[in-house]
Amino acid sequence: MKLMKLALLAFFVFSFCVPASAGGLSVDNPRIKIARRAGKPVRFKTSDGCALEAFYQPASSGSYVFVNVHGLGSSGGEWTVLEAGLRKRGYGYLSIDLRGHGKSLECGGKPVNYKTFSAVQWVGLSADILAAAEFLKGRKVPSSRLVLCGASIGANLSLKTVAEGLRPAGIVLLSPGMSYAGIEPGFFLDELVAIPLLLAASKDDPYAWDSAGALAARAKFKNIPVIFRAGPGGHGANMLSETRAELLNDILNWADKLRVK
Repeated sequence: MKLMKLALLAFFVFSFCVPASAGGLSVDNPRIKIARRAGKPVRFKTSDGCALEAFYQPASSGSYVFVNVHGLGSSGGEWTVLEAGLRKRGYGYLSIDLRGHGKSLECGGKPVNYKTFSAVQWVGLSADILAAAEFLKGRKVPSSRLVLCGASIGANLSLKTVAEGLRPAGIVLLSPGMSYAGIEPGFFLDELVAIPLLLAASKDDPYAWDSAGALAARAKFKNIPVIFRAGPGGHGANMLSETRAELLNDILNWADKLRVK
């Protein structure tokens, strides 16, 4: 009986204790699902010499490829629910591990960990998304067939890449913030022009809820095609659920209406 109690205690400690995050941000989805994933691991480098790992599944019939960008302290493994939904609709995906996360732990031949990042280093993570786009371009997937999908700080970084010249077919922002680690997406909305935007946040996540609402209103004012959806609860990719699939279906149905170029 005593051994059983100790085993249960160990389980709960392992499952629910998470490390403190850098810059005052909370760690997003640290308990990654262990599930069988379609696709294969791939590796590529950024322009500043970081070795990145990602999980890649090509699209079928010329459909879009989602570039999935996780939240702080997480990895590409948080996207398993979205990946399954995309695969059923014929979409491809490249779910990346940002530098310092998951298996992307080397830059310029030296170890790197998000827990030690400075504000300048956080801003530089958009180079990882641009490298993902270059990787896909090498597989004959142009930016016009990309959909950027970011969660939390990954949402802010995804929008930042548009200001840096990337022109995807659409952008999905899950639980964006008006400022995460100094990355402020409001400055990048002007660059969207006619790129369709889908934002989502949950009411029980007040900072993200208010931020997403403000960004949606600002996008609408600038005549950017925008949709705002309420999540079922939780933050970032945690809002995507197989049992409560409303938001997942909203994303997939929104993607179905994009025009493949």
